[in-house]
Amino acid sequence: MRLLVVDDELHIRKGIIELLKEEESFEISEAGSVTDALSCLRSEPFDAVLCDNYLPDGEGFDVLMALSGENAPAFIMMTSFGNLELASKAFEAGAYDYVAKPIRFDELLARLQRLQDKFSLRRRIVESEEAFRNRGELAILGSSSSMQEVQHLIQKSGSSRVPVLLQGETGVGKGVVARLLHSLSDLKEQPFIRVNCAAIPAELLESELFGHKKGAFSGAERDRKGLLATAGRGTLFLDELVEFPLHMQSKLLHVLDERCFRPVGGDKEHPFHARIIAASNSKFEQAVKDGRFREDLYFRLNVMKICIPPLRQRGDDILPLANRLLSQICTEWSRNKPEFTPAQGLWLESQSWPGNVRELRNYLERALLLSSEDELQFPDLQDLVGSDELSLVDACHAFERRYIEHVIQNNNGDKAAAARKLGIGISTLYRKLEE
Repeated sequence: MRLLVVDDELHIRKGIIELLKEEESFEISEAGSVTDALSCLRSEPFDAVLCDNYLPDGEGFDVLMALSGENAPAFIMMTSFGNLELASKAFEAGAYDYVAKPIRFDELLARLQRLQDKFSLRRRIVESEEAFRNRGELAILGSSSSMQEVQHLIQKSGSSRVPVLLQGETGVGKGVVARLLHSLSDLKEQPFIRVNCAAIPAELLESELFGHKKGAFSGAERDRKGLLATAGRGTLFLDELVEFPLHMQSKLLHVLDERCFRPVGGDKEHPFHARIIAASNSKFEQAVKDGRFREDLYFRLNVMKICIPPLRQRGDDILPLANRLLSQICTEWSRNKPEFTPAQGLWLESQSWPGNVRELRNYLERALLLSSEDELQFPDLQDLVGSDELSLVDACHAFERRYIEHVIQNNNGDKAAAARKLGIGISTLYRKLEE
Protein backbone atom coordinates (compact mmCIF):
# COMPACT_ATOMS: atom_id res chain seq x y z
CA MET A 1 0.00 0.00 0.00
CA ARG A 2 1.30 3.46 -0.94
CA LEU A 3 0.63 5.69 2.06
CA LEU A 4 1.10 9.44 2.59
CA VAL A 5 1.48 10.48 6.25
CA VAL A 6 0.66 14.16 6.86
CA ASP A 7 1.41 15.70 10.28
CA ASP A 8 3.37 18.80 11.29
CA GLU A 9 4.70 17.07 14.43
CA LEU A 10 7.89 15.35 13.29
CA HIS A 11 8.01 12.80 16.11
CA ILE A 12 4.49 11.58 15.29
CA ARG A 13 5.29 11.23 11.59
CA LYS A 14 8.54 9.39 12.28
CA GLY A 15 6.85 7.16 14.88
CA ILE A 16 4.20 6.09 12.40
CA ILE A 17 6.77 5.51 9.66
CA GLU A 18 9.02 3.45 11.96
CA LEU A 19 6.05 1.31 12.97
CA LEU A 20 4.97 0.64 9.41
CA LYS A 21 8.48 -0.02 8.13
CA GLU A 22 8.28 -3.39 9.89
CA GLU A 23 5.42 -4.31 7.56
CA GLU A 24 6.79 -5.07 4.10
CA SER A 25 3.55 -4.17 2.35
CA PHE A 26 3.75 -0.39 2.93
CA GLU A 27 5.49 2.26 0.82
CA ILE A 28 5.43 5.51 2.81
CA SER A 29 5.91 9.19 1.99
CA GLU A 30 5.53 12.09 4.44
CA ALA A 31 4.46 15.73 4.50
CA GLY A 32 4.27 18.36 7.25
CA SER A 33 1.76 20.77 5.75
CA VAL A 34 -1.22 21.09 3.41
CA THR A 35 1.06 22.54 0.72
CA ASP A 36 3.54 19.67 0.94
CA ALA A 37 0.73 17.10 0.99
CA LEU A 38 -0.91 18.49 -2.14
CA SER A 39 2.47 18.60 -3.87
CA CYS A 40 3.04 14.91 -3.06
CA LEU A 41 -0.46 13.98 -4.28
CA ARG A 42 0.14 15.74 -7.59
CA SER A 43 3.51 14.10 -8.18
CA GLU A 44 2.73 10.43 -7.40
CA PRO A 45 -0.26 8.11 -6.81
CA PHE A 46 -1.23 6.97 -3.32
CA ASP A 47 -3.65 4.37 -2.01
CA ALA A 48 -4.32 6.19 1.25
CA VAL A 49 -3.65 9.45 3.09
CA LEU A 50 -3.27 9.49 6.89
CA CYS A 51 -3.68 13.16 7.78
CA ASP A 52 -3.86 15.30 10.92
CA ASN A 53 -6.57 17.95 10.82
CA TYR A 54 -4.54 20.79 12.40
CA LEU A 55 -1.70 21.85 10.09
CA PRO A 56 0.38 25.05 9.95
CA ASP A 57 -1.13 26.32 6.69
CA GLY A 58 -4.64 24.89 6.87
CA GLU A 59 -6.67 21.84 7.83
CA GLY A 60 -6.80 18.22 6.90
CA PHE A 61 -10.14 19.01 5.27
CA ASP A 62 -8.24 21.05 2.69
CA VAL A 63 -6.39 17.89 1.70
CA LEU A 64 -9.60 15.84 1.77
CA MET A 65 -11.40 18.30 -0.49
CA ALA A 66 -8.57 18.05 -3.03
CA LEU A 67 -9.17 14.30 -3.43
CA SER A 68 -11.66 13.42 -6.14
CA GLY A 69 -12.33 10.81 -8.78
CA GLU A 70 -12.89 7.07 -8.78
CA ASN A 71 -9.22 6.32 -8.06
CA ALA A 72 -8.78 8.93 -5.30
CA PRO A 73 -6.85 7.60 -2.28
CA ALA A 74 -8.73 6.68 0.89
CA PHE A 75 -8.54 9.46 3.48
CA ILE A 76 -8.02 8.70 7.18
CA MET A 77 -8.35 11.65 9.53
CA MET A 78 -6.29 11.91 12.72
CA THR A 79 -8.26 13.73 15.42
CA SER A 80 -7.86 14.50 19.09
CA PHE A 81 -9.37 11.91 21.43
CA GLY A 82 -13.14 12.19 21.82
CA ASN A 83 -13.64 14.70 19.01
CA LEU A 84 -16.59 12.83 17.52
CA GLU A 85 -18.02 15.98 15.93
CA LEU A 86 -14.88 16.38 13.80
CA ALA A 87 -14.87 12.67 12.94
CA SER A 88 -18.52 12.86 11.88
CA LYS A 89 -17.79 15.87 9.71
CA ALA A 90 -14.89 14.01 8.09
CA PHE A 91 -17.13 11.05 7.23
CA GLU A 92 -19.72 13.37 5.70
CA ALA A 93 -16.97 14.93 3.56
CA GLY A 94 -15.93 11.52 2.21
CA ALA A 95 -13.27 10.27 4.65
CA TYR A 96 -12.79 6.50 4.81
CA ASP A 97 -11.92 6.34 8.52
CA TYR A 98 -10.45 8.23 11.47
CA VAL A 99 -8.06 7.48 14.33
CA ALA A 100 -7.89 9.30 17.63
CA LYS A 101 -4.77 10.86 19.14
CA PRO A 102 -2.76 9.82 21.04
CA ILE A 103 -2.48 7.08 18.45
CA ARG A 104 -2.51 3.45 19.49
CA PHE A 105 -0.21 1.92 16.94
CA ASP A 106 -1.87 -1.52 17.10
CA GLU A 107 -5.23 0.10 16.33
CA LEU A 108 -3.74 2.13 13.47
CA LEU A 109 -2.07 -0.93 11.99
CA ALA A 110 -5.31 -2.92 12.22
CA ARG A 111 -7.22 -0.16 10.40
CA LEU A 112 -4.61 0.11 7.67
CA GLN A 113 -4.51 -3.64 7.23
CA ARG A 114 -8.32 -3.72 6.87
CA LEU A 115 -8.05 -1.00 4.24
CA GLN A 116 -5.32 -2.97 2.51
CA ASP A 117 -7.55 -6.06 2.56
CA LYS A 118 -10.33 -3.99 0.98
CA PHE A 119 -8.00 -2.85 -1.81
CA SER A 120 -6.80 -6.42 -2.35
CA LEU A 121 -10.37 -7.70 -2.47
CA ARG A 122 -11.43 -5.02 -4.96
CA ARG A 123 -8.36 -5.69 -7.12
CA ARG A 124 -9.02 -9.43 -7.23
CA ILE A 125 -12.67 -8.90 -8.18
CA VAL A 126 -11.70 -6.44 -10.92
CA GLU A 127 -9.07 -8.86 -12.23
CA SER A 128 -11.55 -11.75 -12.23
CA GLU A 129 -14.11 -9.67 -14.13
CA GLU A 130 -11.45 -8.64 -16.63
CA ALA A 131 -10.46 -12.28 -17.07
CA PHE A 132 -14.11 -13.17 -17.52
CA ARG A 133 -14.43 -10.64 -20.35
CA ASN A 134 -11.17 -11.75 -21.97
CA ARG A 135 -11.69 -15.52 -21.79
CA GLY A 136 -15.36 -15.57 -22.75
CA GLU A 137 -17.83 -18.23 -21.65
CA LEU A 138 -15.25 -20.61 -20.16
CA ALA A 139 -14.17 -18.01 -17.58
CA ILE A 140 -17.35 -18.64 -15.61
CA LEU A 141 -15.76 -21.91 -14.43
CA GLY A 142 -12.91 -20.10 -12.66
CA SER A 143 -9.19 -19.62 -13.12
CA SER A 144 -7.68 -22.07 -10.60
CA SER A 145 -5.22 -24.62 -12.00
CA SER A 146 -7.68 -27.49 -11.61
CA MET A 147 -10.40 -25.61 -13.49
CA GLN A 148 -7.97 -24.60 -16.23
CA GLU A 149 -7.57 -28.32 -16.92
CA VAL A 150 -11.37 -28.64 -17.10
CA GLN A 151 -11.48 -25.70 -19.53
CA HIS A 152 -8.79 -27.35 -21.66
CA LEU A 153 -10.82 -30.59 -21.91
CA ILE A 154 -13.99 -28.65 -22.74
CA GLN A 155 -12.19 -26.84 -25.56
CA LYS A 156 -10.80 -30.13 -26.87
CA SER A 157 -14.14 -31.91 -26.90
CA GLY A 158 -16.53 -28.98 -27.37
CA SER A 159 -16.18 -28.84 -31.15
CA SER A 160 -16.68 -32.58 -31.61
CA ARG A 161 -19.77 -34.77 -31.25
CA VAL A 162 -18.20 -37.54 -29.17
CA PRO A 163 -19.97 -38.61 -25.95
CA VAL A 164 -18.69 -36.93 -22.78
CA LEU A 165 -18.82 -38.18 -19.20
CA LEU A 166 -18.98 -35.50 -16.48
CA GLN A 167 -18.15 -36.53 -12.95
CA GLY A 168 -18.24 -34.47 -9.77
CA GLU A 169 -19.97 -33.90 -6.46
CA THR A 170 -23.48 -32.50 -6.25
CA GLY A 171 -23.55 -28.78 -6.97
CA VAL A 172 -20.14 -28.43 -8.67
CA GLY A 173 -21.67 -27.23 -11.93
CA LYS A 174 -21.95 -30.29 -14.16
CA GLY A 175 -24.99 -28.72 -15.83
CA VAL A 176 -23.00 -25.54 -16.52
CA VAL A 177 -20.21 -27.59 -18.13
CA ALA A 178 -22.74 -29.52 -20.23
CA ARG A 179 -24.23 -26.28 -21.54
CA LEU A 180 -20.76 -24.93 -22.30
CA LEU A 181 -19.95 -28.07 -24.28
CA HIS A 182 -23.15 -27.53 -26.23
CA SER A 183 -22.57 -23.80 -26.81
CA LEU A 184 -18.99 -24.33 -28.02
CA SER A 185 -20.00 -26.95 -30.59
CA ASP A 186 -21.57 -26.62 -34.01
CA LEU A 187 -24.77 -27.87 -32.34
CA LYS A 188 -25.30 -24.64 -30.41
CA GLU A 189 -28.26 -23.54 -32.58
CA GLN A 190 -29.93 -26.91 -31.97
CA PRO A 191 -31.91 -28.01 -28.86
CA PHE A 192 -30.24 -28.70 -25.52
CA ILE A 193 -32.36 -31.26 -23.65
CA ARG A 194 -31.60 -32.06 -20.00
CA VAL A 195 -32.96 -35.26 -18.43
CA ASN A 196 -32.65 -35.89 -14.68
CA CYS A 197 -32.58 -39.69 -14.71
CA ALA A 198 -33.00 -39.90 -10.93
CA ALA A 199 -36.15 -37.75 -10.90
CA ILE A 200 -38.24 -39.68 -13.44
CA PRO A 201 -40.00 -42.83 -12.12
CA ALA A 202 -38.58 -45.98 -13.74
CA GLU A 203 -41.98 -46.98 -15.17
CA LEU A 204 -42.26 -43.65 -17.01
CA LEU A 205 -38.66 -43.28 -18.10
CA GLU A 206 -38.88 -45.28 -21.32
CA SER A 207 -41.91 -43.36 -22.53
CA GLU A 208 -40.28 -40.02 -21.59
CA LEU A 209 -37.14 -40.81 -23.55
CA PHE A 210 -38.37 -42.86 -26.50
CA GLY A 211 -41.92 -41.57 -26.80
CA HIS A 212 -44.89 -43.85 -27.40
CA LYS A 213 -47.55 -44.70 -29.94
CA LYS A 214 -51.25 -44.33 -29.33
CA GLY A 215 -52.61 -47.36 -27.45
CA ALA A 216 -49.16 -48.60 -26.39
CA PHE A 217 -50.38 -48.79 -22.78
CA SER A 218 -53.32 -47.71 -20.66
CA GLY A 219 -53.64 -43.93 -20.88
CA ALA A 220 -51.68 -43.58 -24.13
CA GLU A 221 -54.49 -41.81 -25.98
CA ARG A 222 -52.28 -40.32 -28.69
CA ASP A 223 -48.77 -40.51 -30.14
CA ARG A 224 -46.20 -38.75 -27.99
CA LYS A 225 -42.73 -37.65 -29.08
CA GLY A 226 -39.97 -38.54 -26.60
CA LEU A 227 -36.92 -36.55 -25.55
CA LEU A 228 -34.62 -38.47 -27.92
CA ALA A 229 -36.64 -37.10 -30.81
CA THR A 230 -37.00 -33.65 -29.22
CA ALA A 231 -33.20 -33.36 -28.98
CA GLY A 232 -33.05 -33.54 -32.77
CA ARG A 233 -29.52 -32.75 -33.93
CA GLY A 234 -28.66 -31.01 -30.66
CA THR A 235 -27.44 -32.29 -27.27
CA LEU A 236 -29.09 -34.78 -24.92
CA PHE A 237 -27.76 -34.29 -21.39
CA LEU A 238 -28.44 -37.32 -19.17
CA ASP A 239 -27.87 -36.15 -15.60
CA GLU A 240 -27.39 -38.72 -12.82
CA LEU A 241 -27.10 -41.48 -15.42
CA VAL A 242 -25.82 -43.93 -12.78
CA GLU A 243 -29.43 -44.05 -11.54
CA PHE A 244 -30.61 -45.28 -14.96
CA PRO A 245 -32.44 -48.63 -14.54
CA LEU A 246 -30.47 -51.64 -15.84
CA HIS A 247 -33.19 -52.69 -18.26
CA MET A 248 -33.05 -49.21 -19.83
CA GLN A 249 -29.26 -49.23 -20.07
CA SER A 250 -29.32 -51.91 -22.76
CA LYS A 251 -31.76 -49.80 -24.81
CA LEU A 252 -29.55 -46.73 -24.43
CA LEU A 253 -26.57 -48.80 -25.59
CA HIS A 254 -28.56 -49.77 -28.67
CA VAL A 255 -29.26 -46.07 -29.38
CA LEU A 256 -25.55 -45.26 -29.17
CA ASP A 257 -24.48 -48.20 -31.32
CA GLU A 258 -27.16 -48.07 -33.99
CA ARG A 259 -28.01 -44.35 -33.79
CA CYS A 260 -31.72 -45.15 -33.82
CA PHE A 261 -34.56 -45.85 -31.38
CA ARG A 262 -38.08 -47.26 -31.35
CA PRO A 263 -40.98 -45.58 -29.50
CA VAL A 264 -42.90 -47.68 -26.98
CA GLY A 265 -45.52 -49.64 -28.91
CA GLY A 266 -44.00 -48.73 -32.25
CA ASP A 267 -42.75 -51.05 -34.99
CA LYS A 268 -40.48 -48.62 -36.79
CA GLU A 269 -36.99 -47.37 -35.94
CA HIS A 270 -36.39 -43.61 -35.90
CA PRO A 271 -32.94 -42.05 -36.49
CA PHE A 272 -31.11 -40.52 -33.52
CA HIS A 273 -28.79 -37.61 -34.36
CA ALA A 274 -28.10 -35.90 -31.02
CA ARG A 275 -24.87 -35.88 -29.05
CA ILE A 276 -25.01 -37.47 -25.59
CA ILE A 277 -23.43 -35.94 -22.49
CA ALA A 278 -23.79 -38.03 -19.33
CA ALA A 279 -23.13 -36.97 -15.73
CA SER A 280 -23.13 -38.39 -12.23
CA ASN A 281 -22.18 -37.30 -8.72
CA SER A 282 -20.84 -40.79 -8.02
CA LYS A 283 -18.13 -42.68 -9.86
CA PHE A 284 -19.23 -44.69 -12.88
CA GLU A 285 -16.37 -47.16 -12.27
CA GLN A 286 -17.69 -48.02 -8.82
CA ALA A 287 -21.21 -48.43 -10.18
CA VAL A 288 -19.82 -50.87 -12.78
CA LYS A 289 -18.04 -52.87 -10.03
CA ASP A 290 -21.24 -52.93 -7.98
CA GLY A 291 -23.22 -54.23 -10.96
CA ARG A 292 -25.43 -51.13 -11.09
CA PHE A 293 -24.10 -49.94 -14.43
CA ARG A 294 -23.30 -51.89 -17.58
CA GLU A 295 -19.61 -52.04 -18.37
CA ASP A 296 -20.17 -51.97 -22.14
CA LEU A 297 -22.34 -48.83 -21.84
CA TYR A 298 -19.71 -47.20 -19.64
CA PHE A 299 -16.97 -47.84 -22.22
CA ARG A 300 -19.25 -46.60 -25.01
CA LEU A 301 -19.88 -43.32 -23.18
CA ASN A 302 -16.36 -42.87 -21.83
CA VAL A 303 -14.81 -41.32 -24.94
CA MET A 304 -14.00 -38.11 -23.02
CA LYS A 305 -14.21 -37.89 -19.23
CA ILE A 306 -14.17 -34.54 -17.45
CA CYS A 307 -13.85 -34.59 -13.64
CA ILE A 308 -15.01 -31.33 -12.03
CA PRO A 309 -13.25 -30.68 -8.68
CA PRO A 310 -15.24 -29.60 -5.61
CA LEU A 311 -15.22 -25.95 -4.58
CA ARG A 312 -13.04 -26.66 -1.52
CA GLN A 313 -10.20 -27.58 -3.90
CA ARG A 314 -10.64 -24.35 -5.89
CA GLY A 315 -9.96 -21.70 -3.26
CA ASP A 316 -8.87 -19.08 -5.80
CA ASP A 317 -12.21 -19.38 -7.58
CA ILE A 318 -14.50 -18.84 -4.58
CA LEU A 319 -14.44 -15.05 -4.34
CA PRO A 320 -14.76 -14.29 -8.09
CA LEU A 321 -17.50 -16.91 -8.32
CA ALA A 322 -19.33 -15.46 -5.30
CA ASN A 323 -19.13 -12.00 -6.84
CA ARG A 324 -20.65 -13.21 -10.12
CA LEU A 325 -23.35 -15.19 -8.31
CA LEU A 326 -24.24 -12.16 -6.20
CA SER A 327 -24.47 -10.03 -9.36
CA GLN A 328 -26.82 -12.59 -10.92
CA ILE A 329 -29.02 -12.76 -7.83
CA CYS A 330 -29.24 -8.97 -7.51
CA THR A 331 -30.16 -8.68 -11.19
CA GLU A 332 -32.87 -11.32 -10.80
CA TRP A 333 -34.23 -9.61 -7.66
CA SER A 334 -33.83 -6.05 -9.01
CA ARG A 335 -31.60 -5.17 -6.06
CA ASN A 336 -28.52 -2.96 -5.84
CA LYS A 337 -25.43 -5.11 -5.54
CA PRO A 338 -23.61 -4.59 -2.22
CA GLU A 339 -19.85 -5.11 -2.05
CA PHE A 340 -18.15 -7.82 0.00
CA THR A 341 -16.10 -6.57 2.93
CA PRO A 342 -12.56 -7.99 3.30
CA ALA A 343 -13.72 -10.06 6.29
CA GLN A 344 -16.58 -11.48 4.25
CA GLY A 345 -14.23 -12.30 1.39
CA LEU A 346 -11.84 -14.13 3.71
CA TRP A 347 -14.72 -15.95 5.40
CA LEU A 348 -16.12 -17.14 2.06
CA GLU A 349 -12.70 -18.51 1.10
CA SER A 350 -12.22 -20.22 4.46
CA GLN A 351 -15.36 -22.38 4.17
CA SER A 352 -15.36 -25.93 2.77
CA TRP A 353 -18.74 -25.55 0.96
CA PRO A 354 -19.72 -29.25 0.94
CA GLY A 355 -22.70 -28.36 -1.29
CA ASN A 356 -20.31 -26.58 -3.68
CA VAL A 357 -21.56 -23.84 -6.02
CA ARG A 358 -25.21 -24.59 -5.26
CA GLU A 359 -24.62 -24.14 -1.51
CA LEU A 360 -22.64 -20.93 -2.10
CA ARG A 361 -25.48 -19.45 -4.15
CA ASN A 362 -28.08 -20.46 -1.54
CA TYR A 363 -26.00 -18.85 1.19
CA LEU A 364 -25.67 -15.59 -0.75
CA GLU A 365 -29.42 -15.54 -1.39
CA ARG A 366 -30.07 -15.96 2.34
CA ALA A 367 -27.54 -13.26 3.22
CA LEU A 368 -29.12 -10.87 0.73
CA LEU A 369 -32.59 -11.50 2.17
CA LEU A 370 -31.33 -10.53 5.64
CA SER A 371 -29.42 -7.46 4.43
CA SER A 372 -30.20 -3.81 3.97
CA GLU A 373 -30.26 -2.28 0.49
CA ASP A 374 -26.55 -1.43 0.38
CA GLU A 375 -24.92 -3.56 3.08
CA LEU A 376 -24.54 -7.33 2.93
CA GLN A 377 -24.87 -9.22 6.22
CA PHE A 378 -23.39 -12.69 6.80
CA PRO A 379 -25.21 -14.16 9.84
CA ASP A 380 -22.51 -16.78 10.48
CA LEU A 381 -19.78 -14.13 10.33
CA GLN A 382 -21.71 -11.84 12.69
CA ASP A 383 -21.64 -14.63 15.30
CA LEU A 384 -17.84 -14.29 15.44
CA VAL A 385 -17.90 -10.63 16.51
CA GLY A 386 -19.03 -11.16 20.09
CA SER A 387 -20.54 -8.76 22.60
CA ASP A 388 -21.79 -5.33 21.51
CA GLU A 389 -20.77 -3.96 24.91
CA LEU A 390 -17.07 -3.89 23.97
CA SER A 391 -15.32 -0.75 22.83
CA LEU A 392 -14.67 -0.47 19.10
CA VAL A 393 -10.95 -1.25 19.50
CA ASP A 394 -11.57 -4.23 21.83
CA ALA A 395 -14.29 -5.55 19.53
CA CYS A 396 -11.88 -5.35 16.59
CA HIS A 397 -9.24 -7.23 18.59
CA ALA A 398 -11.76 -9.86 19.69
CA PHE A 399 -13.08 -10.35 16.18
CA GLU A 400 -9.60 -10.50 14.68
CA ARG A 401 -8.40 -13.16 17.13
CA ARG A 402 -11.56 -15.28 16.83
CA TYR A 403 -11.50 -15.01 13.06
CA ILE A 404 -7.84 -16.08 12.90
CA GLU A 405 -8.66 -19.07 15.11
CA HIS A 406 -11.64 -19.81 12.87
CA VAL A 407 -9.46 -19.86 9.72
CA ILE A 408 -6.81 -22.02 11.48
CA GLN A 409 -9.53 -24.50 12.40
CA ASN A 410 -10.81 -24.59 8.80
CA ASN A 411 -7.26 -25.35 7.66
CA ASN A 412 -6.99 -28.34 10.06
CA GLY A 413 -4.68 -26.49 12.44
CA ASP A 414 -2.12 -25.63 9.75
CA LYS A 415 -1.04 -22.11 10.79
CA ALA A 416 1.12 -21.57 7.71
CA ALA A 417 -1.83 -22.37 5.43
CA ALA A 418 -4.08 -20.12 7.55
CA ALA A 419 -1.59 -17.25 7.27
CA ARG A 420 -1.55 -17.62 3.48
CA LYS A 421 -5.35 -17.62 3.43
CA LEU A 422 -5.42 -14.48 5.61
CA GLY A 423 -2.79 -12.75 3.49
CA ILE A 424 -0.38 -12.16 6.41
CA GLY A 425 3.04 -13.49 7.36
CA ILE A 426 3.35 -16.42 9.75
CA SER A 427 5.17 -14.22 12.29
CA THR A 428 2.31 -11.69 12.15
CA LEU A 429 -0.19 -14.51 12.77
CA TYR A 430 1.70 -15.70 15.87
CA ARG A 431 2.01 -12.12 17.15
CA LYS A 432 -1.72 -11.55 16.78
CA LEU A 433 -2.50 -14.79 18.62
CA GLU A 434 -0.29 -13.72 21.51
CA GLU A 435 -1.87 -10.24 21.89
